[in-house]
Amino acid sequence: MDRLVKSSVEGFNSRFSTDVVELTREVYGNQTASVLEALSKPVSTYYVRCNTLKTSPEDLMKRLCQRGFKVTQHPGIPEALGIAVEGPFDVSSVGKREVVDKYAAESILQGANVYAPGVRNCESVRSGDDVTVVSELGDVVGVGLSRMNADEILKFRKGLAVSVTKRQYEAPQIRDLPEFSEGLLYPQSLAAMVTSRVLDPKPGETIVDMNCAPGGKLSHISQLMNNKGSVVGLDRNAEKITSTRRNVAVLGCSNVAVSIHDSRYADVDFPDLKPDRVIVDPPCSALGLRPKIYDTTSKERVAALANYQKQFLKAAAKLVKPGGVVVYSVCTYTMEECERVVDCAGKECGLQLTPQKPVIAWKGSDDRSLAQRFHPVQDEIGYFIAKFER
Repeated sequence: MDRLVKSSVEGFNSRFSTDVVELTREVYGNQTASVLEALSKPVSTYYVRCNTLKTSPEDLMKRLCQRGFKVTQHPGIPEALGIAVEGPFDVSSVGKREVVDKYAAESILQGANVYAPGVRNCESVRSGDDVTVVSELGDVVGVGLSRMNADEILKFRKGLAVSVTKRQYEAPQIRDLPEFSEGLLYPQSLAAMVTSRVLDPKPGETIVDMNCAPGGKLSHISQLMNNKGSVVGLDRNAEKITSTRRNVAVLGCSNVAVSIHDSRYADVDFPDLKPDRVIVDPPCSALGLRPKIYDTTSKERVAALANYQKQFLKAAAKLVKPGGVVVYSVCTYTMEECERVVDCAGKECGLQLTPQKPVIAWKGSDDRSLAQRFHPVQDEIGYFIAKFER
């Protein structure tokens, strides 16, 4: 929190580190204030992906509409169903205060309840109390009913702490729906769905997802292949691999195999694996994700992440078969993690930037116009996609 600043960026009172402001200005210039303001709010449409292995978009839309949701189908991505997010609403303080961390506060703005691990302070709160849920910076993000005593929350650190009854924004609680548990849908951003479409996997091909957890793109790729062919998912995090296996099983993805592995060395460790297509969606600064209560990311961290991302891309270039496809995506907008990684792919990896379809966002910067950028000021998350051929 010591890096947190409340700085005036062209009249906008933001809650971002000076480094985040400068990184944003490098890309957006005089739109910096508008971008930071957009990042502080949810998008107006919450997307889910219809799992066409189990149902059709039309049937799923009908079920969701019967639940009272306002649902639209994206014209370019038929499996992408958008659900309207309502708000902002005025939320008045009631009863006692419960302070939650950054991630819990941001989740509440997207429709979630409060769970014990996200609570920072709840002194004297008892089960049944009316409570006001606030961020670490004092922002009122919701009000609700406490489901646990303070000592239970802070001692056991698990379970539902507060049922939120009113929020600044009302978004669907997708993971509580029967359609989620039945594997009929998966919550996923529009940009993430576009990434798998850009990869364009074909039935019968071999595909490698080098950063597969928690399985969103992995399962979408399987779905686009209609379970025909082979999809290999790699991730070094054992806990995340467990949840990935659970997700692909529920979604009915029978052509998927996942493994605990550091895919930066996949070309060395799997010399006989010559996939047709590889997707690289590595850890990034996530500056494009929204909503944000605040963000203290430093330039040093962004630079370190960019170097880390290049390691995956170099391995992918060696792993994919000659003439194969590599798609790179990150949920951020920094030049360091986007266009400059593309430069590395051309100069150091022998990859050729190539046109991509579908293009539903905006072209990348400068001579990297074959890339695709999603901009927060266009009611999207910040996101970047590049497609290469070996």
